[in-house]
Amino acid sequence: MTQKKQKNNKETESAWFAHKGPDNDVILSTRVRLVRNLADFPFPSKMNEEDRYRVNSLVYDAFSSLDSFHYLDFKELSRPGKEILIDKNILSEQKESNAENTSKTGESPKKSYEPTAVLFNYEDESLSCLVNESDHIKLSAFVSGLDCERAMEKIFKVDEKLQEKLQFAASIDFGYMTSHIKDCGTGMKISIRILIPSIVLSGQLDSLISLIQEKKLQIKPVFKPGQSDLCDFSNFIFDVSLSNSFEGSEFDQMALIQSVGKLILKTERKIRTEFADNNFTVVLNFFKQNYAKALYSLLLSYEECVSIVSAVKWGLHIGLISGISDSELNSLYFRAKSGHLKYLCDNFNFNFEDDIKKSENLQIKRLRTIVIQQAFEGIVNEKSVS
Repeated sequence: MTQKKQKNNKETESAWFAHKGPDNDVILSTRVRLVRNLADFPFPSKMNEEDRYRVNSLVYDAFSSLDSFHYLDFKELSRPGKEILIDKNILSEQKESNAENTSKTGESPKKSYEPTAVLFNYEDESLSCLVNESDHIKLSAFVSGLDCERAMEKIFKVDEKLQEKLQFAASIDFGYMTSHIKDCGTGMKISIRILIPSIVLSGQLDSLISLIQEKKLQIKPVFKPGQSDLCDFSNFIFDVSLSNSFEGSEFDQMALIQSVGKLILKTERKIRTEFADNNFTVVLNFFKQNYAKALYSLLLSYEECVSIVSAVKWGLHIGLISGISDSELNSLYFRAKSGHLKYLCDNFNFNFEDDIKKSENLQIKRLRTIVIQQAFEGIVNEKSVS
């Protein structure tokens, strides 16, 4: 068990989300997604089984020229395997059927289908490809922090290699052809995940949303839209992204997201200092409620864990604590996910309490709590936290 556990820890430590990234205190991650379709084939929604097989084979052959990519046949993936890929943002979790997923504006919903294959680089799992989902090829690149240029560099190296082997569908008027009109043009979508408790707690979120929308970007809460519990720091995590792929070149889009990210970063840091100086008791209360829950709980849900980790990150940069780094905290967002914990429960022997052994859900919650508590063992109080 010890040897396997060490191997698992090493794999987690080598993953992209465990690396330190620029401006990681506010910008948790940057993602670049690139959509491509093969010429002379219908989109996945119109393909028969023979077409799906042929596209899959062509993409597989094209990736064979790239080092360090691992191929997974989607039909052979177990449910736990799919859950781990969802945890790592390689797969998207489909919460609603396509028939029910109707836009309020009357726009046709964007349909997704089970891919025929998943490919990802096993060096740090920062690059992945879905084959025959809503489009023939959906590439994703993740990096820690705010670094659009690095994420684009990683994904376009793969794109260039694929274009040596494959002919993509494109036109002079519309750019790269995709199954959804908003993805046409560059076929690229850049997004950043941000943690902005100071902006929200100071009442300046609406101003930020207006500014982002003026620049034709969109901002969406990652967890509970419309929730107003200010002690729940999972409410302070948002995704900011381009609303479409057809305005401007790839570099125009990158520059826009990078500049907005820098503005969010500057605003959050400025308000964080001012808010902590002027509202120290309130700040301390928000922090202590989350930190105490981490120390004394026995069972934690994932969203409770997200709130705790986010509050501790905030406390770290306000100066309430030390002894833990941003990269360690960021890795907890992934290490505490259910798919990863279920894998550990299934493959290692844990001495759970008798009543916990009866329920897989309780085992996951118990193990999540232990992971968080062990990660926090080195934390040192710098101000009146205890």
